[in-house]
Amino acid sequence: MFVERVGIVGAGTMGADIAAVVALRGIPVRICDVDPGQLTRAASRIQSLLDQRVRRGRLTAAAAADRVALVAPSTDWAALTDVDLVVEAVPERLELKCQVLSQLDHQLPPLAILASNTSAQSVSVMAEATGRAERVIGCHFFFPAFTMPLVEVVRTPETRPDVLAAAVGLWEECRKLPLVVEDQPGFVVNRVLMRALAEVFRFEEETGAAPASIDAALASSGLVPLGPFQLCDALGLDVVSDVAGTLERELGKRFEPSARLADLVSAGRLGAKVPAGGFYVAGEEATAPELSDAARSRLIRRFQLAAANEAARVLDEQPLSARQIDLALAAGAGLKRGPLAWADQEGLDAVQHDMEEASALGLRGFEMPTSLDRLVRQGWTGVRAGRGFLGAAAAGGPSR
Repeated sequence: MFVERVGIVGAGTMGADIAAVVALRGIPVRICDVDPGQLTRAASRIQSLLDQRVRRGRLTAAAAADRVALVAPSTDWAALTDVDLVVEAVPERLELKCQVLSQLDHQLPPLAILASNTSAQSVSVMAEATGRAERVIGCHFFFPAFTMPLVEVVRTPETRPDVLAAAVGLWEECRKLPLVVEDQPGFVVNRVLMRALAEVFRFEEETGAAPASIDAALASSGLVPLGPFQLCDALGLDVVSDVAGTLERELGKRFEPSARLADLVSAGRLGAKVPAGGFYVAGEEATAPELSDAARSRLIRRFQLAAANEAARVLDEQPLSARQIDLALAAGAGLKRGPLAWADQEGLDAVQHDMEEASALGLRGFEMPTSLDRLVRQGWTGVRAGRGFLGAAAAGGPSR
């Protein structure tokens, strides 16, 4: 099937960005929200995003006006009755998402596809809330959705192949990079990223280092495009806390969010979207002393080890190659080097040793992934051996 009309439920920043992505390709969009003010703000953001294209010479003013005209806002879900695919972009609460999809199921034509822009919740559970589980998928965009290329297209055991193909085709037409993943907690990118963030939070608690010092150390290392505490403020601390809580419940204590994160959320300091700010005070420039060379090295190593450990676990559990996982983390999280490529470069035996040492020191979450242990046992120890995570696929080895 072909998707000729798209609906969006939820006109926040993410919903507005997705609507702009679709309209930019000349596809009509109906965007719905119960709050008329939210629809007004969404229309302003869509106009602004397309105006940026005009200023950069990538779109004519006339074409931008045509694209904006394709977006029809409404507070009435009846506006969605003729769409082929609807993306819910409501807050990251499973109960709310199930409620929205259940209501859409009763209002939309039988062949319409229901998609959730969830970052970590179970798409299978959402599908069970409808009478069309075979036509429910996840379409996880990354912040900011208008510019970030990756979309994780999440299939459940019930998802029909033609439904999956329709979603992949739509996002390819919209010049995105769709990656088909299985319905597992956190999928790929958020699972690896949240595991590395959890390690950064623990480093902060253990050392008392200021968030600005940690951000400066990691950003200057070239590992990440934005310091982790700055990233959390940009995403919204409530969103980060919800995702971390979901992953902790589903995958274990290695994802446990920090006490400080919970305190800030309880105090209403949710990040850049509120006047009070989050880890950073809104409107104030954050400065802090640089970490010592030794502390900086420990921080960077823990970040890299945590990311590599979780990426290897994903490799064990998802039908993806090491290259696909690393590419997803580049396209969805902006990591400068994929964690599995990093492990190959470091030497898998050295990475294994450091993970074992971290576990012996009482750091949680560094148990040995099956894929890493198997490769080391077979002598596939990375770049110096000519084979590793990324070399295994080409050589026909066990890591796909």
